[in-house]
Amino acid sequence: MEYKISEFLSDKRYKDILAKLVQTNTTNLPGNEMEAIQAILAFFPKQGLDYHIIDHGKNRGSLVITIPGKIRNRALAFVGHMDTVPVPDAGEWEHSPHDAVIDEDDMLHGRGAADMKGGVTAMIVTALYFLEKEIVPPKTLKFCFTADEESGGMGAISMREHGYLDDVEEMIVPEPTKEMIGICEKGALWLSIRVTGKSVHGSRPDLGINAVEQGILFTEKLKQSIDMSYEDPLLGKTTFSINQLKGGIKTNIIPNDALVTVDIRTTPNIDHEEVIHTAENIVENMEKNKPGLRFNIQVENNRPAVATEENHQLVKDMQHIFRELDYDQSVKGLQFYTDASQLIPQLNIPFLILGPGKEEMAHQRNESIHLPSIEKVAGIFITFVEGR
Repeated sequence: MEYKISEFLSDKRYKDILAKLVQTNTTNLPGNEMEAIQAILAFFPKQGLDYHIIDHGKNRGSLVITIPGKIRNRALAFVGHMDTVPVPDAGEWEHSPHDAVIDEDDMLHGRGAADMKGGVTAMIVTALYFLEKEIVPPKTLKFCFTADEESGGMGAISMREHGYLDDVEEMIVPEPTKEMIGICEKGALWLSIRVTGKSVHGSRPDLGINAVEQGILFTEKLKQSIDMSYEDPLLGKTTFSINQLKGGIKTNIIPNDALVTVDIRTTPNIDHEEVIHTAENIVENMEKNKPGLRFNIQVENNRPAVATEENHQLVKDMQHIFRELDYDQSVKGLQFYTDASQLIPQLNIPFLILGPGKEEMAHQRNESIHLPSIEKVAGIFITFVEGR
């Protein structure tokens, strides 16, 4: 009983929706999500649409479209971000990153096709289904299009803080999952460490303080302090990577300044605040043991790992739909974070990550998505909502 959105929405129309979104450049920074909002609103009827725009300034914004349900004060939210990562290598792409080229294999190519304008398209198609067929869903539906997920998450945070999600009791995030049911995601803790030492001649390192070496030593101590032995059945192990190391001006000069950034992807057993506290203690001890050495630690990103229990009713209900549609009912974990990390800890509601496209396409050169994946996911969403 595989659902076909072509029953109400032509293939060309939903492909045109994704093409328009990919052609709208929302690389972050600067974001420019207001342009995506205008593109999204153009797909909907102009009269009677219940929507709210959150203006973040500097041409950045988030959008909430509400479709009232038979039960008005209970809502299911679909949350998808409009921004994408930058394209530093545009000249090396097979197709221009914002041309939205569709090839003979029904693959649409372009930045954001998989992460996650394909998922946003599935959200739009789902909303159009209920609006155009004038079907009142069992409960209220909220379609939340967020800004800045690829950075600080100001869109999701603003929606939460302004109360747009107060009546939401379930959430679906259509990030790329190969159309499978995701029930958990790793956390992310990014630290930026500025190290100040003492510069001297390269022949007398004993007289100086090598900021680069001290920065590396700090990261080694911090990594050793984190328990990365635990292996989550769906998420694997916590990871720790040094992704930036800058310092020094010349080979024969001991560097007095360095910058190190680390990206820690955590399983649910890791407490981020404990990691930050440990980092501060390491700094205190290193400064105490080497007078003149100084550290400055900044938390660039702090998103906890979040999960829905596999036996939760939301998971069971989605698996029931998958059985009806003859799809793989197994659950999975996602290595990357989503807007759920900025919402679930505060809202304390169950969520799923379920979207079109392959997660390994995210942030990659020649990003693309198989267009039938969007049709499949939109069909899942519509069938799920109608069954609630």
